[in-house]
Amino acid sequence: MGILQAAYRTYENYQHLAGKPVEPGREPLIPVSHQIFKAELEITLSPDGKFRRASAVAKEDQKTVIPVTIASANRTSKPDAHPLCEQLIYLVPESGERFQMYVKGLRQWACIPDAHPIVKAVLQYIEGGTILTDLACSGLIQLTGMGKLDKKNEKSLVRWIVLASPDGESRCWKNQNLLQQFSAYYAAQLKGEPMDLCMITGKPDVVCSAHPKGVLAYANGAKLVSANDGSGFTSRGRFCLESEASNVGYFASQKAHSALRYLAANHGVRIGDRMFLCWNPEGKSVPSLQDGFGLSSSEAKELIDYQAELHDMLYGKENRLEQKDDVVVATLEAATTGRLSVTYYRELKASDYLNRIEKWYGSCCYLSRNGIRSPGIPNIVRYAYGVLRAGRMEVDAKLFGQQVQLLVHGLVDAQPVPQNLVLALFHRADRLQTFEAQNEAGTWNPRAMLLHTACAVIRKYRNETCKEEWKLTLDTENKNRSYLFGRLLAVAELVERFTYDENETREPNAIRMQTVFSRRPMYAWRIIRENLNPYFARLTPARRNRYQRWIDEIMEGLRAEDIAVLNQPLQDVYLLGYSHQRTAILNRPKPEKEKLAENGAKEEEAEP
Repeated sequence: MGILQAAYRTYENYQHLAGKPVEPGREPLIPVSHQIFKAELEITLSPDGKFRRASAVAKEDQKTVIPVTIASANRTSKPDAHPLCEQLIYLVPESGERFQMYVKGLRQWACIPDAHPIVKAVLQYIEGGTILTDLACSGLIQLTGMGKLDKKNEKSLVRWIVLASPDGESRCWKNQNLLQQFSAYYAAQLKGEPMDLCMITGKPDVVCSAHPKGVLAYANGAKLVSANDGSGFTSRGRFCLESEASNVGYFASQKAHSALRYLAANHGVRIGDRMFLCWNPEGKSVPSLQDGFGLSSSEAKELIDYQAELHDMLYGKENRLEQKDDVVVATLEAATTGRLSVTYYRELKASDYLNRIEKWYGSCCYLSRNGIRSPGIPNIVRYAYGVLRAGRMEVDAKLFGQQVQLLVHGLVDAQPVPQNLVLALFHRADRLQTFEAQNEAGTWNPRAMLLHTACAVIRKYRNETCKEEWKLTLDTENKNRSYLFGRLLAVAELVERFTYDENETREPNAIRMQTVFSRRPMYAWRIIRENLNPYFARLTPARRNRYQRWIDEIMEGLRAEDIAVLNQPLQDVYLLGYSHQRTAILNRPKPEKEKLAENGAKEEEAEP
């Protein structure tokens, strides 16, 4: 099954929602033979087609469901009128062919048995030919010196309100009976059209060569199915006719495209230049792939507790997915203004989907002062490739979409983390001094987030791809050279920081020399250690002894290495040692109050 088949199946399960009003900020499911356009003008009529008032439509309320035909929905320079709501150029008698085309279609609809009163009222009003005068008197448009329609108003779309509608809804774009009537009316008109086997449904359907656009609202002209080259390169010589290569029926196409637009508008996540969709065709709620599942506020201190919390979130009472339910994951990209590409597509069972989410976020996590957290996929890309501007991590849209898709692919298909992403995060975190320790508003810490994100991804990559075993917390038994040097860097940083005044913001020597330290660790360590002496002197004896003991223990683990090996560049796991040691020190439990023998001072109750 492909994306159009999955979307068609979704529409069939959602079709009871077609055309029904939705809450603000959401888009309705479009009925068959309808599209969403932006209406700039709104005209209110009496039941007998008399003008009552007109107004401009607020920008936030412009999206309007209107009836369309195959030709009108895909018109370009060649005129073809929409059946009811239309641009002003089609509604004024002076437009000639366009006006006649619009009136003809409206009359045909108004002549069917039980034609909706809104249609009849609009027809009566349009035939009166006073629309320009009415709008000008309402101050909504300006006429030329000859009393003609000004070009700047020609494309303003008009929608209709007819007072005292018998079914209680006077707004044409929200009237369920009106929308349903046109769908049935237009379907009856298509009965005489050629039929062929539809490759979506496997059943006969009306042959359709022009398919809907507007699946993505921000790339309204991009089409998912499009082929208008009738000669030359058609099917690249493999087929004689377009239908031999692919045949998607009209009604199947309408339903599939409507479902995709509904999913993209209400459930899709736009990241960079791509739209990410994840849904269950039966309409059940599906956990998101990108946001880390709200675990950023987790207070779990042990990995087993964190993984239990993640499991409960995925499989708990709020999850209505059953093991055999289907989950569809797709990524769409508007490659050009007229073409929409499916850059990623997968279908899998809910059991596999949830298991892979649990595996990814259960292994890609870090320990901070506030508990174990999991970085969301977009944030991983932001910290790997973004630029910090005005308190935000900004990434080029195309690069952002591509890299997020690679990680989504890795999650869904159980693939390893891309090595280039691991290297990008390592090289970023290797220069922590270039990132702010806190943004101007004081709401987040870019430096800490970069370090934690890099550590989460490096640990996942090392454990799964390199088949190593790296813990989430400080491992005092780990004798890896890079890991031990990372621990030294953390101790050196905090020795200096703990002597600072409350408002002091200068960087410690350890952070300023971090990049040199990672390239020539022994050379840089000698300089850092010599510069620590004045700061050691300012510590209380108990704290001074504690930090010196940690340094001695770490150096003892390094003495087994040859001096030439010790000074070689560090691997990325030095960041794990640095983060683990730093977190362990900052998370130390408060010591008991005790009097110091030398001066009677009290040991501080907690680290700053």
